[in-house]
Amino acid sequence: MTARSKALDVWRELNDRQQGTLEVIFDLDQEAEGSRRAFAARGEWDKRPASEWRAIDFAHEPSDRRLFGWTTMQTRLAEKGWDNQGNGSTLAALAARDLIERTGRAMTFGVMHQVRLTRSGRAAARAGTADTPGGPRKAALNARPWQVLALLWAADTRGELLPWKHSLTIEKVLIDKHVPPLAEWVTTRGGAYRITDRGRDFYREHYAAHAAAYPDVQALHPDGAAAEPWPREADARLARLGATHQALARAWEEARDQQAQAQAEAEPKAATGYVQQQREAARRSLPAEAARMLAERDELWQATARQRAERAAADTVRLEELLHEAARQWAAAALRGFNAVVAAEDPLAVLPAGDGEEEWSEPRLVPPSQTGVHALDAEAGRLYAAAVGTPRKPRGPVPKKRGRRVQAPAPKPGAACAELALWLRRELDGGSLVRRLHPHRLTTGPK
Repeated sequence: MTARSKALDVWRELNDRQQGTLEVIFDLDQEAEGSRRAFAARGEWDKRPASEWRAIDFAHEPSDRRLFGWTTMQTRLAEKGWDNQGNGSTLAALAARDLIERTGRAMTFGVMHQVRLTRSGRAAARAGTADTPGGPRKAALNARPWQVLALLWAADTRGELLPWKHSLTIEKVLIDKHVPPLAEWVTTRGGAYRITDRGRDFYREHYAAHAAAYPDVQALHPDGAAAEPWPREADARLARLGATHQALARAWEEARDQQAQAQAEAEPKAATGYVQQQREAARRSLPAEAARMLAERDELWQATARQRAERAAADTVRLEELLHEAARQWAAAALRGFNAVVAAEDPLAVLPAGDGEEEWSEPRLVPPSQTGVHALDAEAGRLYAAAVGTPRKPRGPVPKKRGRRVQAPAPKPGAACAELALWLRRELDGGSLVRRLHPHRLTTGPK
């Protein structure tokens, strides 16, 4: 068993709350490391030992947040719904597994409790949250400079300049750190940036490594759209199914709301308020003929309202069925596309080309294939289980966010399938999953 698989086993043994807390600590640890590296690049050296600069403020004692405020860790936990009285026992459980160390520092009023990741804790969090097989990948540029270089390349392929007036990323990284520079400033049309010949060569030579390292960055393939392992038509097909679902959801909501409004109009209102009571008193003072006309008009209004309510009710039932079908069709197509990417197959061979009547049959929701990336597989499995009607029970306490409780609206028909489809589409969008799982498919041809 490799060290990575051991670390992943440790992560899997944690319940949901413990995983969420360890992930927050890991994110803050990596942010501190990145900040220290950035300061060092500017010549500002932090001579403190790692035991100090890796320590993360957790909570102040005494814990009056109105007086002492929130720590960043408490804020991150609150966003996940984990910031409550169970924090202490959660940290104790992580410390007992040697995933964190608990420490503290003296404050003017009291003590600031701190936590610090251990090596095994960092390994477990990295294995559990990594978004690529085998962990992070290395590349010559960081994510932001690569994203900007991709924008410069895209503008160049359109015969345009990048119309930015000033960019620290371009000036400090793409120009100052490369000889010859990868980009340059031109004074044409008020000033803009463009990629240089060296930038074009660098983009082509290093495209595969950077696309694999930063799969969420949309970067055009140097050999053109035909060389993309994820065709744009696949995104278009999934987008059409999603648009159909969204249109049906709006139509269902409109019919449901119109039904409720018509039902309210069909029922005579009781004269409970002062204004209504005064109106009823005025009606009783009307002559018989005027009172009769008013009563007939009220009855007509109520009768038409009942007709509208009946029609809206029937439409709501039918639209609910169509919405269920559309959500399921969207999810089924997204699952087919997802599995095609995992198997390195052509997604266009399995995605429906249209949304005609033949596509509205009840499709089977095939289970998502295993990607080898725990974070992806866990989330895909959770959403799939909910979509097929067997939601997984949470491990450990359920997240509870602070503040006034607001009753959540009732879920829309097919909400679980739609949530699965939306998540899958985000993972597939623009070929992100291909770059994440199959970096060998990103190679470029000769110039």
